Formats: sequence, C-alpha cells, structure tokens
Amino acid sequence: MEKKTYSCVSRTKHSFETALAELSKTTPLPKITVKALCEQAQLSRNAFYFHYADIDALIEDIENNMYAAITGLLEEVKQTGFPECVNATVRRLPDLFIRHRDITMMLINSPYSSEFIGRIDKLFGDFFFQYFSAYHNTQFRVGYDYFYAFLSSGFYGLLNRYLRNPDEMPRERFTALAYTLVKRLIVVDKPSTDLSKIQMPRA
Repeated sequence: MEKKTYSCVSRTKHSFETALAELSKTTPLPKITVKALCEQAQLSRNAFYFHYADIDALIEDIENNMYAAITGLLEEVKQTGFPECVNATVRRLPDLFIRHRDITMMLINSPYSSEFIGRIDKLFGDFFFQYFSAYHNTQFRVGYDYFYAFLSSGFYGLLNRYLRNPDEMPRERFTALAYTLVKRLIVVDKPSTDLSKIQMPRA
C-alpha cells in the first residue's frame, strides 16, 4: 500500500513538473498561473495544493530534485578515485542534463536561475578543486575560483547551445565533445604550475 501511494505521489509531481517545463517554453515562469498549470497537467487545483503552496514551491522542488541527482552522480563516481572520477563526471553529466532537457532549459533560463546555478557551481567547484589542486600542486583557491568561473561559463554555454537544438548532432557525439573540451581546460599547462605564481609573459 505504501509503495502504491508513493508511486501515485511521484506520478502527480512528475506531471506538474512536466507541465511547468512545457508552459515555460512559451510563458515566462512568473506569469504562469496555477490554473494554467493544472490545465496543462490535466490535474485538479486540489491535487496541486496538496503538494505545493504555490508555483515557487514547485520550482524549488524541481531544483532540489536536480541537485540531488547531481549530488548522487558525484557520490557514485567519487568511488573511482582521482582523476578517473573527473573523467566519469564530465562524460556523464551532459547525459543527465540531456535526459531532462526541458527541465534543464527551464532552470538555466529562468529568472530564478542565479541562486540554483550558484549552488551547482559550488558543488562542482569544491569537487573539482580536489583534483585540480593535487594535479597542479596548488592550494591557491582564489585563482582556481577564477579559473572555474571561466570553465563553468563555457560549459553552460556549450550545454545551452546543444539543448536548444539537440538534433544538430547525436547525443553521444556531443557528450564526447563536451568531455574533450572540458578535460583540455581542466588539465592546463604542466602539472607543476602554481596558480599563485603565474605572471604575464613579457612582450
């Protein structure tokens, strides 16, 4: 009985998530009403308010689910050790976002995205710093944070471009491309480079 109830709750929540992502393609999130959402999901207002106080609560739930999925991926690949876990993450992360394309696009491009992306950036920033600091023999976190800002901006741009037109290339080819580009950026210069001692070359 408990399992059946849980499945029903999961299906209902998934229907609202899918409906919100679909509506967000044509309507800005702040302008989507509960009435429109329920019509899109073909569910009642009572069903919505049983699970959520408002649409902002639904968005927060979606963000938390995505965050949990990413955290789970990192915990899983972490078992392989460095640097293999970095390679596995860069290969598998785009696939996660592609499988949840509509949700990902909604989260990245919504007016609420800055806080969510900030959480994701911190999660990945801390994760990759373990590898980066060991490989490059540096604990200069400020320098790394600038580097990571450059890296993450490029990755989000790459992902956004692909998700807007996924028919442009096969998913496997995009994943391989993302992996190659990010790996080349992560392993910059020779391993002995200390970011705290980098200087501009003389003209």
